[in-house]
Amino acid sequence: MVFSKEQKSAIHFKDGPALVLAGPGSGKTTVIVNRIISLIKEHSVSPSSILVITFTKAAAKSMRQRFLSLTGESYVSVTFGTFHAVFFSMLRHAYNYSAGSIIKADIQYNYIRNAAMGFELEYPDENEMVTGIISEISRVKSNRLCIDTYEAVSCPAATFRLIYKKYENMLISRRMIDYDDMIIMCYELLSKRADYRKAWQDKYKYILVDEFQDINKAQYDTIKLIAGKQANLFVVGDDDQSIYAFRGSKPDIMLGLSTEYRDIVQMYLNTNYRCSSEIVAGARSLIEYNKVRFAKDIRSCGMCSGRIKVCKMADIEEEALYLSKEVRELIADGIKPEEIAVISRTNIISNIYYTRLNSDGVACRTLTAVHNIYDSWLMQDIAAYMRLSQGMYDKENAVRIINKPSRYIKRALITQPFNFEHLRKCYDGDEGLIKIINDMQFDIKMLSHMSPYAAVNYILKGIGYEDYINEEIIRKRLNKEEVYAKLTEIKTLSRKYMDIKQWLKYIDEQAEKTERENKSDKRQGNQKNSDEKDSAGAVNIYTMHSCKGLEFKAVFIMDVCEGIIPYNKAVLDNEIEEERRLMYVAMTRAKEKLYLVYPIKRYGHDTAASRFISEIDKAYIESFDYSTNS
Repeated sequence: MVFSKEQKSAIHFKDGPALVLAGPGSGKTTVIVNRIISLIKEHSVSPSSILVITFTKAAAKSMRQRFLSLTGESYVSVTFGTFHAVFFSMLRHAYNYSAGSIIKADIQYNYIRNAAMGFELEYPDENEMVTGIISEISRVKSNRLCIDTYEAVSCPAATFRLIYKKYENMLISRRMIDYDDMIIMCYELLSKRADYRKAWQDKYKYILVDEFQDINKAQYDTIKLIAGKQANLFVVGDDDQSIYAFRGSKPDIMLGLSTEYRDIVQMYLNTNYRCSSEIVAGARSLIEYNKVRFAKDIRSCGMCSGRIKVCKMADIEEEALYLSKEVRELIADGIKPEEIAVISRTNIISNIYYTRLNSDGVACRTLTAVHNIYDSWLMQDIAAYMRLSQGMYDKENAVRIINKPSRYIKRALITQPFNFEHLRKCYDGDEGLIKIINDMQFDIKMLSHMSPYAAVNYILKGIGYEDYINEEIIRKRLNKEEVYAKLTEIKTLSRKYMDIKQWLKYIDEQAEKTERENKSDKRQGNQKNSDEKDSAGAVNIYTMHSCKGLEFKAVFIMDVCEGIIPYNKAVLDNEIEEERRLMYVAMTRAKEKLYLVYPIKRYGHDTAASRFISEIDKAYIESFDYSTNS
């Protein structure tokens, strides 16, 4: 294998602390693997004294396999593992913990939720509040902050402290730990017990850390204890790809290494072997707007494949239509589906494009659970309206929508089968309610002559179901973005059919299919996981966080607009810089083709292109306006 001069310097480095700043696609994994080989073969370092730490099981497994493919089975004693795996092995030796000692995510979530409910907090979205509290508990632990002075943002500070302490007492009473406790307890063990500290320092004389920019304070402090005075700490990362602030990681640790280790050797891997020159230059021009970072001279190895396409669309539905058309054209031109990625800021947004592509016959793969739109209350309500329009006067259909929107009609008066005349007789003499009943009958008759897509829009706007939805969002504190994303999915699915009966048949078939799959999963005793699916022949759907470390020939970044990227909750300078790093990570997944797509309207409200688009040097952008074509 031929290495660049930059890579050789890092590979053959031996003793002392070293920081390798590795830009996207610069071959950092190659450097780490070959540095291990260099330590063993050139410097006679014992394989068992080498510790390689990654942030995910998949990364640890992949790196180990790559190492062994180059060396054979001779050096299997090199330790590859995640922070949690390595630190938990230390706790097992010290305290006899087992896997059953770790609290499961669903138990943690439910406990925090119930604790929060006891304080009768006001919140716009329950799930967002609970996950926010869990995230802040993790932040307090991972940054080793004082709970008594910590100012929470997910809920009132005093309430957060009570929830935190209640949660900690629960863990202690059940003799359980969470993932953050693994790090804290390991740090306390090594800092207080000189014998344990010396034992692990003697075992691991050389430590290599991948994706160092993602480290948090607790992890870093613990690793320093293991490295000891010999400080053979070789860390590889890119501060421009630090995107996990929500779990306590931040580039500050990386940026401050030189003050911690005065003799640290700093090396740069500046050549991007992945992306075309236009993508590299465009992404570089964006990230250089960040002020808190290492200055770098990131460059491409010379590949050219055209400028970044910035596409302006009328709305989200048009975005989805454009995406589907472009993806199918790319596949027709010879790009394999698995070489295409669709990247969004959140899972909620991703589901819209997953549904569009699937409905157009494009197979998709996602690492997250895809919700079943046919089980949603929105779909069931809309389908009930349509069934009534087709003469399916089952009582169940009428009961479901009779007061959506509110009509002040008593559900007890609805007969089987449902009958408008009977309802009018029940309210004989009440002119207001008779008019409401007549209007409802007229609306349902109107639906019978429409296409499914037109009928969905008429139900929302003409009948007033959208008003009911907005009332439910406020009353039940639902996530508005999520609700409207599901409505967009329903509209997308309805476009495929010109006849309501055909669409209702399709809805029923999908509901039956889901029921069969659920029964099958229960019988097999397992749960479907898209990780297990073969990715061949399927377009990849990712969030900006989950796409990190991956690469594709063609990448579509969707909804590149203000309020989404940067996210509307990012206000402070450091938060905006984190969002810019997220955008940078997403852009540098593309090897040849990169599309930045944004709408000028989202769910009926005006929006604007992300400021990040304007920060990209115009020399590397080709703009298209499709907003007037819809």
